[in-house]
Amino acid sequence: MAAAPTQNPRYEPHENPPWPQTAGFGLQFTALAAATLLVTPVVVAQESGLGHSYLTWMVFASLLVVGVSTILQVRRLGPVGAGAVAPMFTAAFSIPFCITAVADGGPATLTTLVLVTAAAQLVISRWLFILRRIVTPTVGGIVMMILSITLASVVFGLLDRATADPDRAVPSLLTALATLGIVAALALRGSAVVRLWAPVAGIVGGCLVAAALGIYDLENVVRASWIGVPSEAPGLAFDFGVPFWTLLPSFLFLGVIISIQANGEAIGLQRASQREERAVDFRQIQGTMAGTGVCNVFAGLAGAVPNIIHPGIVAFTQITGVASRRVGYCIGCVFILAAFMPKVSGLLSTIPGPVMTGYLVLVTGTLFVDGARTLLQNEPNRQKIVMGGVCFWVGASFQFGLFSLPDLGPVLGTLLKSGVTTGGLAAVLMILYLELTNSRRMRFHSSLDAGSLPELDGFIIRFSNRRGWGEPMKERLRAAAEETLLTLAPLDLEGDDVEEEERQLIVLASSDGQSADLEFIGGGSGANVEDQVSQLQQHEVEGMVENELSLRLLRNYASSVRHQQYHGTDIITIRVTQPGS
Repeated sequence: MAAAPTQNPRYEPHENPPWPQTAGFGLQFTALAAATLLVTPVVVAQESGLGHSYLTWMVFASLLVVGVSTILQVRRLGPVGAGAVAPMFTAAFSIPFCITAVADGGPATLTTLVLVTAAAQLVISRWLFILRRIVTPTVGGIVMMILSITLASVVFGLLDRATADPDRAVPSLLTALATLGIVAALALRGSAVVRLWAPVAGIVGGCLVAAALGIYDLENVVRASWIGVPSEAPGLAFDFGVPFWTLLPSFLFLGVIISIQANGEAIGLQRASQREERAVDFRQIQGTMAGTGVCNVFAGLAGAVPNIIHPGIVAFTQITGVASRRVGYCIGCVFILAAFMPKVSGLLSTIPGPVMTGYLVLVTGTLFVDGARTLLQNEPNRQKIVMGGVCFWVGASFQFGLFSLPDLGPVLGTLLKSGVTTGGLAAVLMILYLELTNSRRMRFHSSLDAGSLPELDGFIIRFSNRRGWGEPMKERLRAAAEETLLTLAPLDLEGDDVEEEERQLIVLASSDGQSADLEFIGGGSGANVEDQVSQLQQHEVEGMVENELSLRLLRNYASSVRHQQYHGTDIITIRVTQPGS
């Protein structure tokens, strides 16, 4: 059992605990993840109707992809990978779309669509600083809420088929209720450690109930060999037929959701893995997103389902206090070994349908709650919260066919039957509308050079005059803008032969009541201004940094400083409030 939660990690990512402890923590997390890891591929394979050989391949491919991808995330190759313990996991919310892809188009369609999902993640990771206003927690929360009702239709369909046989109806229903009851009881009343293990306990308890009621068949496990590989594989093929085009928007939105989930997990991991509080490193977040995208390239080529970062890794790191990369290597290796052990993977894949149904009911509810919480906690704009509710019901109305649609053809007609497509598209269009019609934002563009200061000063004066602010606020804004430019401009790309025209500066100015936000977007830098300002606030030490004078002045003029560092681009956002407020 894991230790009690720790305030700070005992081992940061670059530090190594003794090998016995490493193996213990690695096996502990593997056991935590393994019970639910194969639910998604097993449900998809069973619902596809392609037989036992396809199920065997899906199990093998999923374990192998998760193991290799976990090691890639830990190892980090260039810009790809988290450089931290970010174990991969199959995405349960992709179940309804994967089932439709395989049932309507076959494994080749699923392969093609998962590769599209991976491509979307790679594009988002590369251009995150540009897409940050569209690929937001707001969009993610809305689509997660819609995904919950899409997944619910599949989950209760599974339960309906499990209870269709009169001889198995009562045992199946009791098993599903027992699984859900155990998971819910532990998740609602358990400690942090108990809640982490609640899904495992629920599935194990559900399997015991299923065995007692005579609906748990272990014959395939008994017959399976200890070591081996699947004798049949679906083969690598691509398909661009009608099912591909009708499911394309849904899988693109899956890519957005997986990217947003990777973003959240990466931020949580950074905070849980560091002893000292530091600004979020968005370059590492980009690496985590890229690693997840490459993972799904592997999944697509292997014919497996989409993958996400395991949602329990942040809690596990906080509870154990161990963020060592060595643990991540151990987790990946165990999953790879399990892939080549049919008896072990067979045991994990023979979980009875009613047990998986009980577990997925909780996943469905959690998905909706997480989506709503993401929307409400990360969106201060009431307009966008209302927009979220409208988009949810747009998606729900199309998903459940609450009104009759005209005959729009096989492609468009099927697209409009998807709540994720309609609701997600409505969310993106509404956010774009709000961004494009935002008259409160002014824009300034120049070269990233101290010589641009007079032009920037004139821009700040025009911005202040347009807002009707007096001299005290105007002077504070001018001073804050000057110090930010002088702080950012010296941060040159040392050793890089970069053309001068490539070093551009964009300043976006907006107001919120009596406060102003200035967003400086410029070339890449080494030091993080937010961390330096924080250090100045905590330690009044002379000569701490080269540009200390500008930082000290900036700290006095700005009520908050945020520095987001992306590959090749820095964004410094400062908030300036009215003097005396």
